[in-house]
This record gives sequence, C-alpha cells and structure tokens, in this order.
Amino acid sequence: MLGGAALTLRPGHSDERNRNPGTGPDQAGGGGGRMSKDAFSWGEVDRQALARCLLAMCRQTRDLMFAETRLLKLSVPTYILGDIHGNYRDLVCFEKALWRMGPVLTPANFLFLGDYVDRGEHGVEVIAHLFAQKILAPDKFFLLRGNHEVRNVQKMFTFYNECVSKFGDRVGVEVWEQINACFDVMPIAAVIDTKVFCVHGGIPPPWLGGGYLSAINQIPKPLSDPENQSSLAWELMWSDPISSEAVVDAQKDFLPNSKRGTAHMFSAEALEEFLSRNELSHVVRAHEVQQAGFQVQQKGKLLTVFSSSHYCGGSNEAACILADRQKLRTIRLDTT
Repeated sequence: MLGGAALTLRPGHSDERNRNPGTGPDQAGGGGGRMSKDAFSWGEVDRQALARCLLAMCRQTRDLMFAETRLLKLSVPTYILGDIHGNYRDLVCFEKALWRMGPVLTPANFLFLGDYVDRGEHGVEVIAHLFAQKILAPDKFFLLRGNHEVRNVQKMFTFYNECVSKFGDRVGVEVWEQINACFDVMPIAAVIDTKVFCVHGGIPPPWLGGGYLSAINQIPKPLSDPENQSSLAWELMWSDPISSEAVVDAQKDFLPNSKRGTAHMFSAEALEEFLSRNELSHVVRAHEVQQAGFQVQQKGKLLTVFSSSHYCGGSNEAACILADRQKLRTIRLDTT
C-alpha cells in the first residue's frame, strides 16, 4: 500500500511583509505609516478578551470531541500530520499547501496525531487554530491525543508556563485547564479505510485488551490521568518501535522503553502479529523526530511522521502522509 517517493510541497508566501518585519511600505516610517508587528505575535490585543474567546472555543471543542469514539473510523482521502509542538509557522505552511481554501471546501480529511504543545513558543496559537478548524469542519478535522496532551508533562516542559505568561496567573491557569479538559476527551487512535491504524505512539502489547482494536473504545472518558487510569491509553500514546539492533540482542516482541522511562517498545514481529490480528495493513504514528520528516520502518509496515521542522533548533524537515487510492504517499513540506 506504500507508494511512490516523497513529494515536496512549497506553499506560497503571499505575506512576505509580515514575515519580514522592518521592510516594506506598511512599516513605521514608510509610506503607509502603520506600526510594525513581529511575525506570528498577537500584537496589541486585549488578552482578557482573547482568553474569553479561547474558553468559549474550548467548550465547543470539548462537546464535539466528547461525542466522538476513542477509536475513529475515517475514509480516504486523509492527510495525516505528526507532532506540531507549538510550531505555528509550520502549521500555517501546511494550511497554505493542503487546505488553503479552508477545511470545508477541501475534499479531504485531516488527521493530527498529537503533541500540539510544549517545546515550541506558540502552543496557544496552535491549539486555537486547530480547535477553530475542528469547530468549522467537525466531520473533516480530527485530533488525536499525544503524550504531551497530559498535565504533568506540560508542567515539566513549557505549555503550562506559556499559558500563564500570556494570560496571567489566574486566567492563564483557567485557559490551560480548559484546553486540557479538551485533551481529556480526545480520541486516542483512528483507522482509515479499515486498514491503516493511526496513533501517536505505537501499538499496544497483547496483555492489554488482547491487542485488539475493540478494546480502545473501552478507554474511559474523560481521562485526566492516563498513566494511572488506563494502561492501554498510556501505551498507545508513549510506545516506540524497537530498533533493528535491539531486536538482535533481545529477541523479544516487547521490551521496556528505556529511552522514555515508561511504556514499551515493540518489534517488527509484534507489529506483524498486531496487523494480522486486526486485519490491518499498516501503522502510521508520530512521537519521534525524523530528519526527513518521515521514516519507513519495520519491513515497510510502519511509518513515522513528524510535522514540525527545525525541532528544538535542529535541521529536520516537516512532512505529512496522504492516504488515498490504496496507497500511502509521503509529502515533505518546504518551510523555508
């Protein structure tokens, strides 16, 4: 089902003056006389009014997600995007390339695999943008939960502090809590055309729900503390594939995930058993940065996709995957 080489898309940049503050006639001192504004900043806005809008948006989004099943069933064509991690610039690039006319008029579904916040500076903006798209097109925009959509993780990283710094101690905590209330009811996984399993981390071990997809819909909702409330959800959000070197040494299907310090790692053999048990062809997951934005692994049955370029100051590219016409096509995005 995996088809073709990677396609690289370059979205149009029609807003160069906003991307390059200090140049052009609209800047202070130019012909227009308008004040300059840093790219991707809120500018001079009423933060309290903005917070009220975000809170109202969270209430609508939570209602929509609460009505969804833990395991979504989607059809092609579907674009699949990996980790965003507060990279609002790349999210806008994806929008320009894939749904420039908006999700309502675009003949495709959009599935995000989690990790919208932390590490990047614009987690609030990413969440506001994605929640707005979900409200506009609830039957075409789908958001899965990643391992950073968890309160304790966000307090260890950056999203909690980002909300407080942008909205203040009291309102910032309220915004953060209501966003996490949406995370608590997010779907955990999806299946596209009954064949492609999509999740943030990886497959579950067979001692949880027998390794069957049907167990995913039994995950409780809401789920505020997945580590202690659902071992199955935790594995789906945190697990990783075993490297080929580790398989030679261990000769086991599942190993403790020493890199993460939690959950497990799964072998190519474990993946084959999971696919056969559930009559699937492939697994698409995120969770790990990839230099080219994607990687094909474990005998071509597993695809990892990462949709935030220059992650943590690195040089990696961003990518997405298109599931359509019984093929999975990798698409790299030129974000320069």
